[in-house]
Amino acid sequence: MQINPLAFDAGEYAARKERLLGALAEQRLDALLVFQQESLYYLYGYDQIGYWVYQTAIVPADGSDPTVLCRNADEHLVRDTPHLQDVRTWLDDSPRDPGTITVEILRERGLLRAGARIGVERRTYSLMPYWYDMLTAAMPDGVELVDASDLVSALRQIKSPAELELMRRAGAIMDAGFEAAFDAIAVGAREHDLHAAAAAAMYRAGGEAAAVAPPIASGHRTLSQTHVGPSDRVLRDGDPITIELGGVHRRYHAVGAHSCVVGEPTAAMCRLHDGIVSALTGAFGLIEPGRPTSEVAARVQEGLEAAGLDRRGRHVGYGTGIGYPPSWLEPLRLKGSDGHALEAGMTFFYFVGVTDRENGFCFYVGEPVAVTETGAERLSRLPMELVRR
Repeated sequence: MQINPLAFDAGEYAARKERLLGALAEQRLDALLVFQQESLYYLYGYDQIGYWVYQTAIVPADGSDPTVLCRNADEHLVRDTPHLQDVRTWLDDSPRDPGTITVEILRERGLLRAGARIGVERRTYSLMPYWYDMLTAAMPDGVELVDASDLVSALRQIKSPAELELMRRAGAIMDAGFEAAFDAIAVGAREHDLHAAAAAAMYRAGGEAAAVAPPIASGHRTLSQTHVGPSDRVLRDGDPITIELGGVHRRYHAVGAHSCVVGEPTAAMCRLHDGIVSALTGAFGLIEPGRPTSEVAARVQEGLEAAGLDRRGRHVGYGTGIGYPPSWLEPLRLKGSDGHALEAGMTFFYFVGVTDRENGFCFYVGEPVAVTETGAERLSRLPMELVRR
């Protein structure tokens, strides 16, 4: 019996391997050193939480089986994954560091010829500079280490039909969390009470732990712009509240945000919330295959300006999918300087947050979206309305 049953059938992983080999050939790489935990899960279904320690899958471009180097403690977990059977280990109480062992494996597999190009996932929380320095120090002259941080990430941006089903399930889980959090809003409740209600509801709905602790804030704490977790602050009548949740199923994240008020909202709250929603809905129709993300962002900004609001210089969406702490973000951004064009199968958190500095609060509103062959699909059934409790 597997410790972590795979989320997909063999055909799904075979298709991912073919796409990966195509990308390696296109970038003229002899091999790829996969460090990012999201990549390891995407390619092989390898799921674990100790990825802050050196581990890598060495993937030859010729299509032969990968070799994994991991800590001795994780060997069984790697072998539990059907796609990873050539497993080597290193010990933390040993003079042989993992960077040196990686180079030895590359040499053993004939991948260190003169002029070889070895891709490395450098931009990841899973490869600390300390470990990377060990790797580069052990690498022989004549071998080029190429930053291939975006190679697998680019593959992950386009979700297959099976992945989209998981994203829809994650969206339903997220909705259950929001509804429970809304019901917990009351004078005298703590921000932690809202978190507890949301988490319990999402777990009951089949959810899992999210890659990010849910940003929940009330009162003046909303000025943090969803970049703080919940606190013991007690809700008072008239408080604004921002809640951002990630519904998770099989590591796939659907992310949304809602703004709320304890009791009756002020005119400033209604005006700000209405302006945000108007901007988001006004640009929603532009979400379709082939559309530059910069055009969607520009239309959102036009809608905000029409409402007397401004958010220039900031993105209005980011890709989501597979996520591990400390982030659920993918590289896709909806912003003026982003070079992506939307494609069917992309999924992202589409949102706007605006601060009212004069009145000392911030509102955030957003929802998970999937790009379809003909337009866009909302992955949440909840309306984008100001929640009043």
